Amino acid sequence: MNSVTPSSVEQLASALREAADKRQTVETMGNRSKLSMAGPVLPADVTICTAALKQVLQYEPNDLTISVEAGMPFAELQTLLAKNRQMIALDPPFAASATVGGVIASNSSGPLRRSFGTARDLLIGMRFAMLDGRLVSTGGMVVKNVAGLDMGKLMIGSFGTLAVITSVNFRLHPLPEATETFLFSFPDVDAVVEKRDLVNQSALLPLAVDIVSPAAAARLGSRGYVLAIRAGGSPTVLARYARELSGGERLTGNNEAAWWTSVSEFAAEFLRRHPSGLVLRISTPLAGVAPLLRTIPGPCISRASSGVTYAYLTSDESLNSLWKAADRDGRSMVVEFAPAEVRTSKDLWLLGSSPRGADSFGMMKRVKQMFDPNGLLNRSRLYGRI
Repeated sequence: MNSVTPSSVEQLASALREAADKRQTVETMGNRSKLSMAGPVLPADVTICTAALKQVLQYEPNDLTISVEAGMPFAELQTLLAKNRQMIALDPPFAASATVGGVIASNSSGPLRRSFGTARDLLIGMRFAMLDGRLVSTGGMVVKNVAGLDMGKLMIGSFGTLAVITSVNFRLHPLPEATETFLFSFPDVDAVVEKRDLVNQSALLPLAVDIVSPAAAARLGSRGYVLAIRAGGSPTVLARYARELSGGERLTGNNEAAWWTSVSEFAAEFLRRHPSGLVLRISTPLAGVAPLLRTIPGPCISRASSGVTYAYLTSDESLNSLWKAADRDGRSMVVEFAPAEVRTSKDLWLLGSSPRGADSFGMMKRVKQMFDPNGLLNRSRLYGRI
């Protein structure tokens, strides 16, 4: 295998073109923080690493925009922005070791998706290298772009199966003036979901609303089913949250920051303790969160106002039963992290029973054919299907 770490985007594009001309298969990577994520990459002739591409290309603090190369460490970028009281409103797992390109290519997110969305809501532009050596730029450095097809959006969550992301333009958000978190513990699913519904129906607009199962809560120093509500804003705003969310445990300062870091990094920490473990991502309507939580045998954390729940399994023993239940109930489910033997032998992506899901793989294959007609890039990386 030939390994290349280009020091410029032109070198990267040239390496891609050379491999394509020779019909060589290519594996791309950043800092390899997500090797157990999605599908296994089949053996490749050439490995291209973006780790040396880590410059800030343009930063406009007053306009709340920044453009950075894909190999920049995500945590380093957040530290840079924090000096100006700004942030990229993403809190993905493996944040300490991930690159910007890896976060985008895997479409990783965390609790903040409740108020800021995912990468698709935060990207305003992108540059990527095609197999024919072309460098394609989409979007720009303004928050609002003209309507139409944004090819860069296709790269989000594609795991490098279409092209190689070389730089990303983000819209930024100011850091909240202050944050506080309110924890409520309940003995059962119905009670915690009822409290979530009350919060969703109120005038409050929390930064994050998560439900943590008892097994997961125990790892965080809590008990029962925990509803975690994170608020941000001025002292006046936080005082209103305190009045309306009285009766719970209140976290501030370093304790609060550490609690949410543990939630964001729960998958990373779980997989370190359980090398044979799996992480499932299951999507439901908000009304489907309670029935889903009752079916998960181990720890789980739900983005309870977004309908995305993460289940943590110590082995694949219960995977088949959860898969059948999701298929029966029309849920979408992804095996997001798993050992190599699971990712090479099991279905990893169930799209559910919606009409939109029925032809999704067919559409993805047609897009793959447009970008990579010979099937050279990151083969099998998109959950073993593409």
